Amino acid sequence: MAKDSSERPQSVSKRQFLEAAAAVGGASAVMTALDGWGIGFASAAEAPPNLTGRSNGTKVLILGGGLSGMTAAYELGLRGYDCQILEARSFAGGRCQSSRKGFKTTEVDGSTRTCDFDEGQYFNHGAWRLPSYHHAVFHYVRKFGIPMQIMVQENDAGYIQNDSAEGPLAGRRFRMREIKADMRGYTAELLAKLVDQGALDKELNGQDKEQLTDYLVREGFLEFRDLSYKGTHHRGLASFDPMAAMDPNTASKPLALKALLQSGLGNSFQGVTTVDHPHTMYQPIGGMDQIAKAFERNLADGVITYNAEVQELKQDAKGVTVPYRDTVTGEVRVAKADYCITTLPLSILRKLPTELSDRCKAAIATPSLSTVGKLALQMNRRFWEEDDDIYGGASTLGIPGHTVIYPSYGYFGKKGVIQSAYAFGRVAETLGEMPLNDQVEQAIERSERIHPGQFGKHYDGKAFSIAWHRTRYNEGGWTTWSPKDRQEHVPVLREPQGRVYFAGDYISALAGWQVGAIESAWAQIEKVHASATAA
Repeated sequence: MAKDSSERPQSVSKRQFLEAAAAVGGASAVMTALDGWGIGFASAAEAPPNLTGRSNGTKVLILGGGLSGMTAAYELGLRGYDCQILEARSFAGGRCQSSRKGFKTTEVDGSTRTCDFDEGQYFNHGAWRLPSYHHAVFHYVRKFGIPMQIMVQENDAGYIQNDSAEGPLAGRRFRMREIKADMRGYTAELLAKLVDQGALDKELNGQDKEQLTDYLVREGFLEFRDLSYKGTHHRGLASFDPMAAMDPNTASKPLALKALLQSGLGNSFQGVTTVDHPHTMYQPIGGMDQIAKAFERNLADGVITYNAEVQELKQDAKGVTVPYRDTVTGEVRVAKADYCITTLPLSILRKLPTELSDRCKAAIATPSLSTVGKLALQMNRRFWEEDDDIYGGASTLGIPGHTVIYPSYGYFGKKGVIQSAYAFGRVAETLGEMPLNDQVEQAIERSERIHPGQFGKHYDGKAFSIAWHRTRYNEGGWTTWSPKDRQEHVPVLREPQGRVYFAGDYISALAGWQVGAIESAWAQIEKVHASATAA
């Protein structure tokens, strides 16, 4: 006998479950639920927590003026808290930076590098792209009215070349769409013929086979009669005559399948992009630092104390005490508060004297910081647009650390800035040790193979690079945890340690992304508020 519908288990979507968890336990409950699924809090929240009640006059000291620190100060400030941010630099934003004319970065040895790009030209040497599901970032984009534009993550018009490949395609330059179309075409042909020959009869019935064959014909641009791939105009045109009497599009000839397989070029692509790196992403108009600047504008005057280098973190049952040095005058001052939210990179925090438990100090000392470096060159002519019809996206030689990433702004203008290196690990270490002129020379030599005769000719002598692992007050890119260490130590940093709370992308599942920084602040201000209003 069938059960009455009221007795049947009711299915609940993940989104419904998370909304229910948030309603009952707030952002912390959402983080716990997502941790149970093994995905951390992957941009689950769309708005800051609904903090009921006010705590007028409670003072919160925030260490670090990155996005997590400014998010905490902004949201707590709306609820009557007296917030002070100590920021060691002369500007806020953390790794949300853009190099433009006059921007200066300082390395751990005290050496500086100043950007001299032309007015209007810039390079996002820190955070540089936003996928659409980073709801927490877009919450403030909307609230602060930050103008946005498309960032072209992938562009099939870009080039791919691999000098170390094997076979007849080694060292030859191709449009990405050529390789993609041919690989999909040949793969679809082989599978369609297997279906037609009955090789999948055990898995598929007649209707299934018909539906799959129809899909493969469309996906692979196959000839319907013999299921063969003979090329398609989607891979590129051999000739184009808009005044032709018949079809003006003549498809270029496909590459040989065996040559493609031998070269390995097809292994550079996936049919579907990942959620966090879709073809189309977003960026603020004028540079990623516009997000940081919008936070600065929306904080009350005097909330951020600049050039304030934290020296120590003390606490007792009543509050926190933080000595800090004014990096301009050298004077040491002391800040006191009821609570502290530290957003300092763990690479910096672990070096400071702190009154934290041994368990907490072990968590702080455990993860490594990614070694990351970038380089950008200003060109006096946008030859990639004018000569090659490439607007945004990238080209590649397959050389670790080397990139040719085209700007997704200033289209049809005269000049442009190309990202010419994005290096990690040992490659980034080597790049960071090279003088800027040597970095530029290497980038031009490599990039000339993608755009022969163009990089050296149109580079106008202006470049900017950064090595995050050598940058003062960062000493690394984003935090990296092993699965075991994450499971053991991150829960410690997500909970209050006396009067001290931790916020930053390193306690999220989205390390290195701005959304992780913002959502971590949302989770921690909820805990601060619960403690302050219960007192």
